[in-house]
Amino acid sequence: MEDSGTEEGPPVKAPGLDRYEMRVRLALLGCLLACGAFPVAMLVARSTVSQQISYGFIVWNLFLAGLPVMLALVVDTAWRHGRRVLGAVFWVAWLLMFPNSPYLVTDLVHLRERPPTPLWFDALILASAAIAGLLAGFVSLHLVQAAVARRLGAAWGWVMAVSVLGLSGFGVYVGRFARFNSWDVLTRPRTLLYDIGSTVTVEDTPRAVVVTALLSSFLIVSYVTIEMLTRLDRPAPQT
Repeated sequence: MEDSGTEEGPPVKAPGLDRYEMRVRLALLGCLLACGAFPVAMLVARSTVSQQISYGFIVWNLFLAGLPVMLALVVDTAWRHGRRVLGAVFWVAWLLMFPNSPYLVTDLVHLRERPPTPLWFDALILASAAIAGLLAGFVSLHLVQAAVARRLGAAWGWVMAVSVLGLSGFGVYVGRFARFNSWDVLTRPRTLLYDIGSTVTVEDTPRAVVVTALLSSFLIVSYVTIEMLTRLDRPAPQT
């Protein structure tokens, strides 16, 4: 048999995940579920012992904080398989829902003495919920950033990530002080724009700027720190 004169190149990696990547993602999702279950378990214990139901909103807020992770997985999967339009649609949905993850940090404003439960116990509930929300948000952002980097390059991935964190600072401010939800963008867009314009008045502008700047800075510094931690064991790039 004659040699065709051509050599087979290295196998092309399929657009989907390999087994190792799938195991890592499943393990990560399990860790996120455990982080979210911890404050919920503390809430159940608190209600059982004190016969009082407090901080029940934490459960709903944790659920909302987890939605960006699911949406980010859809975005990543769609773009891996070349479904650009579908990925873009879910990217917009992810962007709208993302502020729900860091929003849990602001639930710390509800911390106060509620006898007979000790203050430290309630502080741990709110703090653990805030950490769970932040981790969920950062995981979802990492997934989307990686997807953008594969398509447009690492620099654009970072531009997207920092921009999203900056916008989220304002999104959290609107949710906490103007009391709007992510889905209000779709259900009542005109009311949302009008009320934001009415709420963020000249008197409120300094507060809006300061809160947004502080939240955005906190999110950016925290996310970059975690991203750097993930690179500690990576080999140096070949030059």
